[in-house]
This record gives sequence, C-alpha cells and structure tokens, in this order.
Amino acid sequence: MSTRDEDNATSVQDEASAAATATQDEAAPPPKRKLELEVQITDAGPCKKHLKVAISRAEVDRQFEESLGTVKKEAAVPGFRPGRAPRTLVQKRFRKEVAGQVKSTLLMATLEQLDEDYKLNPIAQPNLDVDAIAIPDEGPMTFEMDVEVQPDFPLPAYKSLTVKRPVRQIQDADVEGQMRLFLERYAQLVPKLEGGAQIGDYVTADLAFHKDGIGLNTAKEIQFRLQPELRFQDGTVPDLAGALVGAKPGDQREAVAQVGSSSPDPALRGQTIGVTILVHDLKTLRLPEVDEEFLDSIGFETEDELREALKEVLERRVAFQQRQAIRRQIVDELAEHTPFDLPADLVARQERSTLRRQIDEMRQAGSSENEIRAREAEIRANAHESTLKSLKEFFLLSKIAEEEKVKVEDEDLEAEILSIAQRTDETPRRVRARIEKEGLAEGLASQILERKTIDRILEFTKIEDVAPEAEAKVVETLDESALPAYEAEAEPDAESPAETESTTPETA
Repeated sequence: MSTRDEDNATSVQDEASAAATATQDEAAPPPKRKLELEVQITDAGPCKKHLKVAISRAEVDRQFEESLGTVKKEAAVPGFRPGRAPRTLVQKRFRKEVAGQVKSTLLMATLEQLDEDYKLNPIAQPNLDVDAIAIPDEGPMTFEMDVEVQPDFPLPAYKSLTVKRPVRQIQDADVEGQMRLFLERYAQLVPKLEGGAQIGDYVTADLAFHKDGIGLNTAKEIQFRLQPELRFQDGTVPDLAGALVGAKPGDQREAVAQVGSSSPDPALRGQTIGVTILVHDLKTLRLPEVDEEFLDSIGFETEDELREALKEVLERRVAFQQRQAIRRQIVDELAEHTPFDLPADLVARQERSTLRRQIDEMRQAGSSENEIRAREAEIRANAHESTLKSLKEFFLLSKIAEEEKVKVEDEDLEAEILSIAQRTDETPRRVRARIEKEGLAEGLASQILERKTIDRILEFTKIEDVAPEAEAKVVETLDESALPAYEAEAEPDAESPAETESTTPETA
C-alpha cells in the first residue's frame, strides 16, 4: 500500500470513528439535571454528620407539575374518561396522593445527589423521619438528618511489621489428652462416694451472689463441672478450683467473682462481688472401654486410627491458634498507631454479630463445645469492648484491602463453601443453601476479605518463630447470671447490646 493509500485509509477510519462517537452521543441519555439544593453539613459526633437540606421552591413546583401530569393520565374520575378529567379537579381530588409522590421523588433524588456531591460514605441508612417531612404551601421543602459515616484516618503503616509466630509440635501427651476429652462424650456420670471435689468432677450447688452484704441473685441446685475458672453470662469466678477443691456435700465455700463490662446494671460493671457456694452433691465420669465394639460404634476400626484422627483435629486447632496469634499482633499494632473513634450506635448494633462470627470461626477450627461456650460467655460479659475492637479491626483491614486492591471473588466463596462442607460432612449445595437461608453470605465474604488482607500484609511482614505461650486454663460455663434482669429508669444505655443483628457494618 502506498503512503497516499495509507493516509486515505487512516482518514476513513477517523471519519468512521467520529461518526460512531456522534451516533453514541446522540443515543446516550442526557446528563441528569441537578436539583437546586442548599446543604449545611456539621459534625454531630464521632463518624456522624448532621445535614440540613433545603430543596428550592422551584424544584418543588416543578416536581408537583410532573407528578400531577402523571396522575392525571391515569386518574379515574366519575363522569370522565381516564386522562380526560380537568386538571383542577384531579389536583383537588388527588392532592394527597400527588403530594406523597412529590415528597418521595424529591427525597430519593436529593439523597442520590448528596451521595454524588459530598461523598459522605455512609455506613448505615440515614436517620430520617420521612413522615415528619412536610411540603409547605410556600418556600423550600426542608429536612434534617443524621448520617453515620466511615471513620476517616490515614492509611496504616502495614509494610514494616514484625510478628512472633508460635510454633508447637503435637506430642503424644497432647493426643492422650484429646483422647480423654473425646471419650468423655461417651462416659457415664456416676456418684462420687469417696473424697472431696477434684478438677473434672461435677458439682451440684447453690450459688448466691452478693455485694457488701446485699444479695444480688441466687441460682439453686446448679450442676457444673469443677474447672480452674467458672464463667457465667455477666462475669467470671477466676479461681473456682481454689474455692472448691476438696469440698464435700454439705460444705459451704466462699469465692470472688468479677462482673463483666456489659452487665445489665451499669453501677456494677467491672466490680468485684462475692459468691457463696453451698455444695449438695458430687459426681464423676466413668470412661468407656476402648474395645472393638466401642470403636465400631463410632466408625473406627482400630484405636490407632482414632488417635490419628484426633491428632488431625489438634493440628487444625494449632494452625488456627497460630493464625489467630499472628492476626492479633498485626491488628493490635495497626490499631495502636492508627487511633480513631466510632459511633456508639454502630457498636451497639454490631455486638451480637461479633459474638456469632467469633463462635463460627472457633467451630470451623474444630474447637470443642466446652471451649466455644467458655469463649461465648467471655465475649458476652465484655461485649462492648470486644465489638469496638472488632469494628476498628474491620475498618483498618478494609482500608488496607482497598489500597492493595484485595477483593473477594466468586471462586473464593465457592472454595470457602467447599471447605465448610468438608469439615461438617455436608454437601456444598446444602452448605450454600444454609448460608443463603440464614443470611450469612455477607459475613462469610467479610471473613474471606479479612483473611486475604492479612495474607497480603504478611507478604511485607517479618516473622519470628517462638515457643507458644502457656495454654489458657480450662473454663466451665454457666447459663446463669450474677445479676437479675435490670430495668434502667433513664434512657436506654447506648452501649448495651442492640436488638438487631447484622454480620458486618452496612458498608461491608
């Protein structure tokens, strides 16, 4: 092809491209008209903005005319065919309906424009009382609202961290301990006829909680297992063993309890109280014989096969604990150097979902039901602090995920569902259906995003292997409370657990 031919071809291509662009521009819808608004935005607290909005009278009148025209086309007025009734008659007969449509349309358009123009990044639906908004006969239509917005803080310095990774090898003694825990599921509870109470025995007793000689609450004939620590729904007895080891039926012992920060009575949060324990009865466990009949009943051919399966459970748990230790160090370091505040309303709404999420993570890691119940009681007793910490971690990791362009893909969700199915011995289809039915998809995606973000941070993190910390003492958990139901005389405490549930902040 000659140079002239090449120039002609280029010219034709340019003209064709220009024509196509012009055609697209003609077909594209016109840009959306901006409303005439007056907006005042002021700070109303941590992560909260107060907006005063005035929609000009011209916008109200314009929308009223448009809505009236729409209603007139469809209005059924006796004596007139649809769309033929006089405008003044339609306006008088359907004024309330038209006004409602005007208000709804204007509010929706205004909220969209506010979002586009001011980039408030709300984390919840605005606190807007629509019924209280009126369309005046004259002047602008005005309303006010509070909006919770994402916290504003600098990008954390996540590329220069050093963390310690606890490394632990599973020993024969660990498998032996896990074997005993497993066999306890099939053990018989029998009366203890000799000696006093020891760790692992079951105690039936009355618990009387008191403060400065004044009774708070009593739990009659409660059966619990004697462990180093006892947790109840609003606190803990940190040294139960010290109070009860050696006790016999008829003995009365005294112990000290610590009330949690989420106690229903604000005056007693964090306070030390007394517990009087009156022992009524003692029982102990009789473990089953590990023979061929027992092994067959639980689906194993040999004892070695059972022990190998229990070792795998321990390895999965150790891996989970290792990951949690690393995660805790990372988020603690980030939070320490990136302080910011959160609205109390958001923290209150999230308290229950925090509990559910952490319990789900423990169950997926193979934790025992006793460990889960103990952790659940601990979280409930200190729900506010735990939730506040969890939310701050969420926003910190979300900001890093945005910076690193970490996203949750469809294949991530499918892989997670498959993993859950393998752990729970269910089909992926059944797991997926359960997640959809219980509304857990958003929370699952949040967990995956957090995990992927931690993995990305670890790419920049220096890791030092260390010996693990001493294992936490075994805890027994009760469904009882140290304090009776408390009814506040003043307004509800903003920091108490909310009645609504969600899995992550609304922006997640």
